[in-house]
Amino acid sequence: MGSYSKYLHTKIKNNKDKKNTLLVIAIILFGVFLLYCYIRPQDTGILGKTINFIMMQVFGLTKFFIPFIIFYWVWYILESKKHEIKTKITLVLLLTLISSGLLKIILRILKLSNDKINYFSGWLGNFFIDVVERIFGEIFGSVIVILSFFYIITLLFEISLSEVFYGVYQNLIEDISNWLNEIKQKKKVVISASRYERKLKKMDNISSVNSTVEGQTIKKQKEEVSIKQHKILPQDNVSEAVETETEKKSNIIIKKSEVAEQKTSQYIFPQIDLLTLYKKEDISYNLEQQAKKLEEVLKEFDIDAKVVNISVGPVVTMYEIELEPGIKVQSVSALRDNIALGMKASSIRIIAPLPSKGTIGIEIPNPRPQIVSLREILESEGYKELSKKMELPIVLGKTVDGKPYIDDIVPMPHLLIAGSTGSGKSVCLHSIIVSLLYRCHPDYVKFVLIDPKRLELMHYNGIPHLYDPSVEPQNVKVITSSKEAAKVLSLLVKVMEQRYEKFASANVRNIEGYNNLMKSKNLPPEFYIVVIIDEFADLILTVPKEVEEAIQRLAQMARAVGIHLILATQRPSVDVITGVIKANFSSRIAFQVLSKTDSRVILDITGAEELLGRGDMLYLPTGAPKPIRLQGAFVSDKDIINVVNFIKSQNLKPNYEPIVKSSVGSEKILKERELEQKEDLYSALLLIKERRRVSQDLLKAHFRSSSKATDILSLLEVKGFIYKPEGTNRWSINFDRVEEALKSYEKQNNVNFNIDANNN
Repeated sequence: MGSYSKYLHTKIKNNKDKKNTLLVIAIILFGVFLLYCYIRPQDTGILGKTINFIMMQVFGLTKFFIPFIIFYWVWYILESKKHEIKTKITLVLLLTLISSGLLKIILRILKLSNDKINYFSGWLGNFFIDVVERIFGEIFGSVIVILSFFYIITLLFEISLSEVFYGVYQNLIEDISNWLNEIKQKKKVVISASRYERKLKKMDNISSVNSTVEGQTIKKQKEEVSIKQHKILPQDNVSEAVETETEKKSNIIIKKSEVAEQKTSQYIFPQIDLLTLYKKEDISYNLEQQAKKLEEVLKEFDIDAKVVNISVGPVVTMYEIELEPGIKVQSVSALRDNIALGMKASSIRIIAPLPSKGTIGIEIPNPRPQIVSLREILESEGYKELSKKMELPIVLGKTVDGKPYIDDIVPMPHLLIAGSTGSGKSVCLHSIIVSLLYRCHPDYVKFVLIDPKRLELMHYNGIPHLYDPSVEPQNVKVITSSKEAAKVLSLLVKVMEQRYEKFASANVRNIEGYNNLMKSKNLPPEFYIVVIIDEFADLILTVPKEVEEAIQRLAQMARAVGIHLILATQRPSVDVITGVIKANFSSRIAFQVLSKTDSRVILDITGAEELLGRGDMLYLPTGAPKPIRLQGAFVSDKDIINVVNFIKSQNLKPNYEPIVKSSVGSEKILKERELEQKEDLYSALLLIKERRRVSQDLLKAHFRSSSKATDILSLLEVKGFIYKPEGTNRWSINFDRVEEALKSYEKQNNVNFNIDANNN
């Protein structure tokens, strides 16, 4: 009732009708009084008991409708136009009458006694059913009452039953088609794996029959294998290239040992049939009618505008309007909520003005959004043309006008993804990874996958694209521990430094120049490294110092050596997305967030709070003045498993040189940092015990470092030593936990903390 009273207060204030204020409040109190009389008549005196008895005799159990009718009437007076009030109130009264009759029909079906049926139905329900049954009979009368009930509900709440049944029918057909496609895909995966095994057996038979070879033919073949090993093939030519490669190898006479080496270096790109292709739905609503309705809504607010272009996307449709001379752009932007109400949309987004155009864009959600599948984009001509010019092409989704959107990681060079829970961050990460698996060889790109949640990225364990400089290639897996993640990130800094030394000795500026130089000398090139962290906020809370330092160094310097970062977080706050991260992560993706503040933290502008969720995103490329609205590409868990199983069936193992020796030193550094952090924490606890208070300035003066004071303050809050009560901005101290922590530290280190604060 608190939010409802605030809503009524603002509406009455906006209507500027002070005379009706007391009347509206009196009507609301009367509705509340009626509802209380029904629930607890013994607490309302003689008047309440009398009202409850009369309403039960007249309406029966339908009496509970009356208070809600009163609330609906008051709301509709304040919300809608005056000429529609009488129609709506008439429909509400008819719904009450028919509901009382429908209640009697339901009680009959439950086979209650006639006395209970007459009592619960009330005089109104009994009278209405008697009249209807005398005119139409018992069966047809019941059917007419039920149909009338649903028809009045559709009129009252403006619901289209045809759209509801059509949507159920379409979902049923879609589920059946998806089930059939999954069966076909499983069969194709089995057939492709069996074909691959037959080709390998064929090569074994040929090599066993012919056991002699000349040295020159062996050298030529090794050069061909090394070149093909680091070459990226377009998706359309994958199957043809594999067939021609195996045919050439079958015609060449080689030794058994060299055949075994070639088996481990072969890689077959996943087939496009492993992904699900979702059926497109035809747009059933009239776009021209929607455009005229938009013009009428604007005209009601004295804005003369004309729709000059319509761009239909998978989730939203953008209407470009052209204003008459003399009308301000701000007048349209201020009417966002009113336009959404007039167009019956949940939320709209206004782009005023559109870049390089003299129009304003109004994005309105479609009645039935369409799924943007990853397979659809990979099969498109736009992807095939653009991906040839890119080093690491990733699929992001489709634009508002329905065109596929692909970008390259190399010029980004790092990507930040943020949004609330369930908005589509993890699906976006999966589409990025799978699109790279379809395009890149394991020797061309490596993934460092960090998944503190232990749920999203575990499917990729076992693929040859994984990389971890701290372990041997046969032991590499997705990283789930925060300490291991900090260790790997610090080792990646050493990998970066080693590559800089290697590039400097070769007199090249970046990884592209180094790889071109290595290809000219027939030497193996360096691979790209893509670091993907699914929940960055969890790492910042557990090991803030190590992670933030490593991320800062990699973000500032790792671009030239081929190391790129993709960070995702569901907590877009200032303590997670710091100024250093925003300065180095110029490419950002914002999914649906809860407030304008979160949108500003991610994109430096508002707009992400108006998104629809489920893959609806704003993408800000490097150097772009405004973000681009996209609908993210969808890839299901079954599609991911199909692609990963196909890659695993080739029995390829990761191939790289780990930094095993330097990892021992890094472990010592991490242990020293942990010990230092522990000593700082207990030093802060001792200070809190002495001063009986805590603040940022107090810790800063004690440690003589603002950054260390911030880290210790956040660590104290995480471990539960301090907290902020709701409604205040001052820290409260849990002194019991402070005493326990100091005593445990005293036992472990034989230190006495019993200091009298009065002596200081």
